[in-house]
Formats: sequence, C-alpha cells, structure tokens
Amino acid sequence: MGVGAVTVAEDGGEAFAVASAVQPDQFWSPGVGEVYRRQSPLTRVERHWEGVDGVGQLYGARVLIIDDCKLYRDYLVAVVTSQGAVTPGVAWDWPSLVAAVEAITPAVILVNMRTRDSAMLLRQAMQLSPSSRVVVLGVSGDDESEIVGCAEAGVAGYHLRSETLDDLITAIHKVAAGEFLCSPAVSAILLHRISSLAAQRQPAAKGLVLTTREVQILRMLEAGLANREIADQLCIAVHTVKNHVHSLLTKLGVTSRAQAAALARTILPAESPT
Repeated sequence: MGVGAVTVAEDGGEAFAVASAVQPDQFWSPGVGEVYRRQSPLTRVERHWEGVDGVGQLYGARVLIIDDCKLYRDYLVAVVTSQGAVTPGVAWDWPSLVAAVEAITPAVILVNMRTRDSAMLLRQAMQLSPSSRVVVLGVSGDDESEIVGCAEAGVAGYHLRSETLDDLITAIHKVAAGEFLCSPAVSAILLHRISSLAAQRQPAAKGLVLTTREVQILRMLEAGLANREIADQLCIAVHTVKNHVHSLLTKLGVTSRAQAAALARTILPAESPT
C-alpha cells in the first residue's frame, strides 16, 4: 500500500485513511489497523541471532570480514552485529582491505578462502594488522594443502564448510579471547604434517653411522654432561670433545646439543645392565 492510500472496510462502513507518515519500508494491516515495518531477510537474521540477554557472544568485538561475495558478506555483517560486535569492517580486495584495517583496527579477521586471491589477501591482512587473529572460512576438511598453508600463514582458527553458523560464532568468540581453534579433522591433518616434517629432518637410524667414541659422547649429551665433564670421564682434551660434538650435530642433522640429546633417545639402543 502506497503513501496516502485509503482502505474501505468490506462492510461498507467507516473508511480507514492511512496517513502520509507510512514509509516505503512499512505496510498497512487493515485487519489489525496498525502500521508494521517490513522486515528484510537480514533483519530476521538479526532477531534470530539476538543473544538471550540482549548482549550476544561477540559483545564489543571488532571484526573484519574479507569476502568478495556481497550477499554472503552482508549476511555475516548482520549475524556478527546481532551478537554484539562493533559494526564490522568489510573488504574484498587490497584497497578495501587497507581502508577497513585503518578504520576499525580489527581484533578478529574472517577470511573466506573461496574469495578470489584469498591466500594473498590472508597474508596481506596479517601484514597490515599483525595483532589481529584470523579465522579462515569455507575450508574443506580434506584439503590438506589449504589447511597446512593457512597454518603456516599463522591463522588462529578454522571454520570448515561442513560446520554451522553456531560453530562460527563460537570460533570468533574463542579466538577473540586468545584461543586457537580447529576441528578434530584439522588437528589430525596438522599433526600428520608435523610428524612428516620431523621424519624428514631426522636421519634414519638404519643409515646413520656413528663411531664408538661418538656414541659415548652422544649418551653423555643425553645425560646432560658439559664438555669439561665429558673430557674428564673420557680422559681426552676439551677441544677434542668439541670436535666430536660438532661432528655429531652434523651427522644427526641438528643444530644444538639439546636436539642431539632428544634424538639420542630414538636412535640409540638401550644400554645393557652391567
């Protein structure tokens, strides 16, 4: 019904005149005799996600949303705002990212990894705002390359494509509080990758050849002995011990005595009781 329209009662009785105060975003309900404001889909989202106590989980949080899909971007703005966050910043490319970071100094940045050039925008966002904590969205739970790449970039949380909006709100809340958050599937992938990298760095015990003296010194390093103590026990000069230690570190592919000692536990056989 437009501005200044008139509705006549079906029984032919008194007509109801709707004043010009009815705005384009309102509608007239003749059955009730009141003016109502139209609710957009985003308004309904806001009401649905309003916190029970009227505050919401994200009260006061400064959030930046990086997404090149305006519809999805607007939807996330509505949801995050309804949970009490400060009006979020939005970005979809480099210029908008710079402007948004300068405007709100975000505490949490949401990056939709389906956005064009998302990996580059992720790195740029972390360079522009190194104190911000990043949650990546739209990640597939079986995409090891993307999951590991995000971890290497330094993200603080993941929201998988299979997870819910409730999960996202929880993720933002926890990441803003300083936690790191990822699902069991993501954790399994990251742990597998760490294990693989460790295996690549450690030489295989089968192919490692150590002299008798090097084995003796490695056991002493494992026991926490200093160079002087090792020299005294083996009746050799301290500089000779240093040479042996240097040779050991090179063969083991490590850079410190502590790393060599830790590796000794995995490559040396247990000593026979005397």
